[in-house]
Amino acid sequence: MITRRPILLGAAVSGLTPSIAYAQTVADFLGEWHGVLDLGSQQLRLRLVVAEGPRATLYSVDQGNAEIPVGTTRINGAQLSLDIPAINGRYAGRLDAGKIAGEFTQGGTLPLVFQRGAVVAAGPEPLTQARLAVLRAKSGAPGFAAAAAHRDGRSIAFADGLRQTDRSETVTTGDKWHLGSITKSMTATLVARCAEAGRVSWNDTVGAVLGGDIADMRPAYRDITFRHLLSHRAGLASNLEWHEILTFQRRNADPRAERIAYARMGLTRDPAGAKETHFEYSNTGYVIAGAMLEKKLGAPWELLIRTHVFDPLGMTSAGFGAPGTAGAHDQPVGHGPGLAAVAAGRTDGAVTAYPPDAAINDNPAVLGPAGRVHATFADTFKYLAAHRDRTPFLRAESWKMLHEAPFGGAYAMGWQSEDGRLWHNGSNTLWYAEVLVDQRRGIVAAAAVNDGRVPLQRPHVGAALVGAAQAVA
Repeated sequence: MITRRPILLGAAVSGLTPSIAYAQTVADFLGEWHGVLDLGSQQLRLRLVVAEGPRATLYSVDQGNAEIPVGTTRINGAQLSLDIPAINGRYAGRLDAGKIAGEFTQGGTLPLVFQRGAVVAAGPEPLTQARLAVLRAKSGAPGFAAAAAHRDGRSIAFADGLRQTDRSETVTTGDKWHLGSITKSMTATLVARCAEAGRVSWNDTVGAVLGGDIADMRPAYRDITFRHLLSHRAGLASNLEWHEILTFQRRNADPRAERIAYARMGLTRDPAGAKETHFEYSNTGYVIAGAMLEKKLGAPWELLIRTHVFDPLGMTSAGFGAPGTAGAHDQPVGHGPGLAAVAAGRTDGAVTAYPPDAAINDNPAVLGPAGRVHATFADTFKYLAAHRDRTPFLRAESWKMLHEAPFGGAYAMGWQSEDGRLWHNGSNTLWYAEVLVDQRRGIVAAAAVNDGRVPLQRPHVGAALVGAAQAVA
């Protein structure tokens, strides 16, 4: 599994048990309310205005005071519920003691309390070695690292914990971390490099490039382009079924044939929605984009991204799959629930180590363009800094293409892009990482754990990410 943050407000898994309330009237809800949605990686101030009808309007204060229309407002005694179709969200809360306490849902669920009067979100606490140790202990991850760098040269890097639960080697600030879906923006950057070289076009269509190999693809997909695929606006489903994914090889020196086979599975099933208007975060779309690059340039995606992205940026540590040498214990090892826990649908309890020589240690190689890169933070920052500073690595129009959502919303080309900030996360179910590019403040940051229990890790990794950025602000 490769994770994502839903558009606009993000998501995490949490819970809230509202206090008992007494009978209320509609009039008790009328007026202006303020709350803070804690995403871990950032806090968003929200303003809720409830009027007669009843009807409500939600505003995201930290996103330009953007208005978020509410579809349906319901008040039943002390209960308030809001349907928010514009962001595929909803809110359900209970009024008690002058506060509306409830849950906001958008992909995942977060507690959200509204109260009268403006609420100021707490500023992020700068990350220190001691605070990282606390975050790691709270997360339960074996190992945890975070780092940030400013354009002016200031930087911090901290690491805490173990490379593997049953061994004594500790993680270091120079270790390699699995980046999961952060790979997606790298694949998009590769497309931009190849487009500038005249080897591909942003408007190349799936039908024109892969039609000879996949003659039976659905007609709805024939005219989708790199722009659709990389912004998750191609109408494709998110993933193949797990039993289908597991038919592909974990290790494959040249996955080109398997990528065509994977693309065929995705392109011959029903669309999840209309292209351009429907957003569907799709790993399948990135595999198809990788297959198109391979067909046009005649080489595996792994060689192409190394030649056109990693090598020019000096990313010597970048590689694919689980980092480290089998038996050497020289890098962090991915961890996840044991197979019995997974079969039972549980993500709590002790984790199991999945070292480089384990039969399962990463997604199949076919998923490379969607999420199999690992690298040190130092090398990751070379990549992030190029995006932050829009260096001559690409032309200005290419940076603009990568950083702006082509069909609306907040998802650009492999990036969640909002107000001069680029963000993405990634997990292969054994690791979890987040990166941030703050173009206005001149900061890049990264945080990662060798633990794939994403709902448990997300708030702590997010807190480390923004804390690291704050430390060099």
